[in-house]
Amino acid sequence: MNDLTIKFRHILMGSAALLAFTVPQVYAADDKAATDDDTELEEIVVTGIRGSQMRAMQTKRNSDSIVDSIAAEDMGKFADANISEALQRIPGVTIARNGGEGQFITVRGMGPAFNTVLYNGRVLATENDGREFSFDVIPAELINSVGVFKTAVTSMVEGGIGATVNMKTARPLDREGFHGAMSVKGLYEANRKSTQPQFSGILSNTFMDGKFGVLGSFSYNKRDFQNERVFTDGFEANRTIDFNNDGTPDFTGVSLPTFTSFDVDRSTRERTSGAITLQMQASDDLLITLDGLYSKLDVNASSRSLFFFGGPGDIIQATVDANDTVTSYKGTINERIVTFVRPRFAKTREVGFNAEWQANDNLSAVFDAAYSKSTDTTAGNQAWFDTNLNTFDPTKITYQQSPSGLPSYTNVGDLSDTSKATFGWFTWEGRSIKDETYQSTFDLAYDFDDAGILTSVGAGVSYAQREKIKTVAKTPGNVQCLFCGVPLPQNLFFTVSSKLLNDGLSDNSFPSYSVTEVEKYFLSDAGLNAAAVNKAGDGADTAAIAVALTDIKATIAANGGTLGVQPVLGSGGGVKEKNYSAYIQANFEGNLGETPWSGNMGLRYIRSDVRSTGFGQELLRIDTPANSDPVPVFSEAMPIAETGSYHVLLPNVNVKVDASDNIVLRFSVAKTLTRATLSDLTLARNFNVRARERSVSSGNPALKPLIAWNYDTSITWYIDDVSYLSVAWFRKDLSGGSSRVTQTVQLLGFDFFSTRPENKGNGVVNGVELTAQYTFSNLPAPFDGLGVQGNYTKVTTGDGTDGQSESYNAVGFYEKGPIQARIAYAYRAGYLASAAANRGQPKSIRAYGQWDASVSYDLPFYGVTVFAEAINITNARSLAFSVFQNRVIQLEDTGARYSAGVRVSF
Repeated sequence: MNDLTIKFRHILMGSAALLAFTVPQVYAADDKAATDDDTELEEIVVTGIRGSQMRAMQTKRNSDSIVDSIAAEDMGKFADANISEALQRIPGVTIARNGGEGQFITVRGMGPAFNTVLYNGRVLATENDGREFSFDVIPAELINSVGVFKTAVTSMVEGGIGATVNMKTARPLDREGFHGAMSVKGLYEANRKSTQPQFSGILSNTFMDGKFGVLGSFSYNKRDFQNERVFTDGFEANRTIDFNNDGTPDFTGVSLPTFTSFDVDRSTRERTSGAITLQMQASDDLLITLDGLYSKLDVNASSRSLFFFGGPGDIIQATVDANDTVTSYKGTINERIVTFVRPRFAKTREVGFNAEWQANDNLSAVFDAAYSKSTDTTAGNQAWFDTNLNTFDPTKITYQQSPSGLPSYTNVGDLSDTSKATFGWFTWEGRSIKDETYQSTFDLAYDFDDAGILTSVGAGVSYAQREKIKTVAKTPGNVQCLFCGVPLPQNLFFTVSSKLLNDGLSDNSFPSYSVTEVEKYFLSDAGLNAAAVNKAGDGADTAAIAVALTDIKATIAANGGTLGVQPVLGSGGGVKEKNYSAYIQANFEGNLGETPWSGNMGLRYIRSDVRSTGFGQELLRIDTPANSDPVPVFSEAMPIAETGSYHVLLPNVNVKVDASDNIVLRFSVAKTLTRATLSDLTLARNFNVRARERSVSSGNPALKPLIAWNYDTSITWYIDDVSYLSVAWFRKDLSGGSSRVTQTVQLLGFDFFSTRPENKGNGVVNGVELTAQYTFSNLPAPFDGLGVQGNYTKVTTGDGTDGQSESYNAVGFYEKGPIQARIAYAYRAGYLASAAANRGQPKSIRAYGQWDASVSYDLPFYGVTVFAEAINITNARSLAFSVFQNRVIQLEDTGARYSAGVRVSF
């Protein structure tokens, strides 16, 4: 789909929305005449916290399968600002954050790649390398409800061993007439001390006697925030330290950090989103729905870093703890100022068509088709710029772990002195993603009038095609060090500060610069002349400098006249996947004595054909320019392709038993699958040739899906229309799981860690969920507005599968008259994130808990509400470590966020 088509669609959507809210005025007179003599019945819509809980509980109660859901409190209003942050209140759901905002979900211990996320029942394209869905690309204001299906439903898209999450938007014909809501607020970021605007709205209207409707929603969100981070990229394990290099080791089998960086990440996140739905009741039997989605998320992130690195061979004195972790050392430790840029430019588009036909009293049919596209155009927009201050003696810097396990350094020199600063090396780089999906389904359902316990039968077929293409670009190696050793003017520098630098350093600030300003300087006459003088060497005459200048200009000219990027074909590639499926499902209902029961039994067949394409390149040599990182040199890229195919039968059974008027039992057995993530199916090979970091990773197009047999049971006591208690148990028997296998290989005489995904090993995941929701409506006023929610999830595994732990949530709320208040705590215990991550070592995440709160007040004039919100009130920090907590991989401080605003409903 070209840009012109996209722009036309946006114009069409906008015009339709405008039409929807102006046309009703034309029909107003006719509508009034037609209804003057009729008795009008006012529709009562229950909103607020209790209304949301009531709708979510009814969804849970009416389903034969095990499902949890969340519903909007009102049009365009969720309790949380982000869908994933709202989902974390559901038992078994935890989230991973990016910049303090929820991005990915884990359900019942199964990570983001193992959950299928749908938008109105369809798979959305994603801007990630794999299948995992980023919830931060879609604002909560566009969504009306979300269902988390924890047991399989035959008619739904396969792929989620953890869960299938279906985000549903509002429909205009669900509620007649003109109505809507608008919200404006200011968001304050504590770390950045910055306030930015956010606004959203939703408008819906029906006309032509309620047979045609249009609903449009929009959202604009901007955040200026600052994350502070300590990062080590893992620990080198099983190393030997020989202080005087006499061949007699002083320590063996020890672990020490590869490097340490203290980062200040100042980012701007701007998201603009809109959705539109058109519905027409074409006849009494035919309902047609057309919907579209557009979302653009731009994240401009620049990290300023104080960077230290050294290795086992540089150490002359050290201490080691009982865990064989180096806790302090002296030796040759290098120090750098690094600026790296990591933007994210994500666009998501979707258009869908749905037709529901009631052929007769018994037979119905549904046809659905959709197209979605997602892109992230960051190839060539990421950067790494390295500078040496030259104000320190590398033999005097000392590394020391603080009592908290964080790294600290002393004798680091004068961090404020930039007079001797010389440039190191640089690169522009990055990858771009284009993901496109085409999907269509056709479903039939037949309701039986009198067939005993068999109430209906459903069947359907579907086809889906998905193609994800990754392109990688990087500044050529012969350009990266053109300015190595060139002095930098002091006016390029400014100072950044970080709370995390207070421990062990002489100051909590250090110098940095803008990469674009440095690049601009190097391309100026002054910068080019300085580079020529540096290249010619000390004492060079004018002629030698002129030759050097000519060489530098020729190198830049050969790179298109810029310091920019060229394609790295061997690191890119594409995956095209075609999925065919068919299913049949029988629905039952009956009585065991006087006990009602219902359920369904189904079988789904799927076939997948995969074709991976890319470019093959061999590593020819590794160049090692002075004052620069080593540069890989590859052979000419040649197109390559591989294919894969598989088919699977997926049976499932769901049974619900109404043991009493208020107690419901559910049982489920199902076979499910999760396809290998798309990034693991590519042919791309990625090399890292830095000393002590040498590695090569590749994909595997022949990967088969992970298969799971799932066993679920639950019991729920529905106390009233809002309150309930529930216990659920689940087990997943996994087979054919994909895991990254790392081994050491020799390339050009060097040891490389070679990593490739393989289908190997089985596993078992067991878990239990406890859930409670209760409103104290029996208490005397004003305490009858109080209520609580809580859940606890425990997940265990027998094979060390990633992502397992325990979690719980607690929410207290008050809703009485014009007042709403809510305080929530989400906790996840520590867990193993990966058995082989940084440096090939395990990566674990420390326990994390976060407090959020909100309060609102309905003003005494119609539809106006003022509100305030607080996120991460106690400024909780996240910590990743390797094996032991004093082997810190990353400590991140994202700060607290506060907002206040006004909302109008009509």
